[in-house]
Amino acid sequence: MQDSLPQPKLWVLRAGRMPVELVYRFYFRLRCEKDAQQIAHIATQIRPAIVVFNHSSHLDVPAIALCVGERVMRRVLMPGKKELFQKPWLAWFLRSCGAIPLDRDLRDIRAVRTLLRGIQSGRILLIAPEGTRSPDGRVRSFKSGFVKIAHRANAVVVPIGIQGAAEALPKGGKFPKPRPLTVRVGEAIDVAARLPAKATLEDYDALAEHIRRRVIVLAGKD
Repeated sequence: MQDSLPQPKLWVLRAGRMPVELVYRFYFRLRCEKDAQQIAHIATQIRPAIVVFNHSSHLDVPAIALCVGERVMRRVLMPGKKELFQKPWLAWFLRSCGAIPLDRDLRDIRAVRTLLRGIQSGRILLIAPEGTRSPDGRVRSFKSGFVKIAHRANAVVVPIGIQGAAEALPKGGKFPKPRPLTVRVGEAIDVAARLPAKATLEDYDALAEHIRRRVIVLAGKD
């Protein structure tokens, strides 16, 4: 467990943006469908925010970063696969982007506490509630740990749907194909307004499924 949370390095985000944006704009023809006011709301964090998305490809997070912009990404905290942090250079890069090695299923109470501490300190959580990449592009069930964190922190959940990433670079793929990508940012969901004060596991699971359905529509999977 880390005593301090990784802080995204602004120079790393800016240095990587131009080449990544060129590839995504011209090779993948990335299209961002978002509400500028919604993004500004997340960036200024009038309310704590958790951003969730469907995860089927290594292309997902860079596409989100390009679409939500620097103001959001410079405050992002995201759980990453622990195995990715075994190589020192990759661990440094991931931490420089705000990633932290945690159980992405959020089954570990320490992981939940770490992310809760992050959101309470003003960070924006970026989480793939499926826990890992979908092998076939379909949106798998959402683990409800993020709903519990949102409830405790009085946070909103912002759903994002990514379309085309599974076709461009599916799980197990070696080289990305030039397929069009679309990122759609949905309307924020007020978790506290949808749950009782003493919510049960069934309440969390039901709301996680509701949010999953929102993501499926945004991703064009319905």
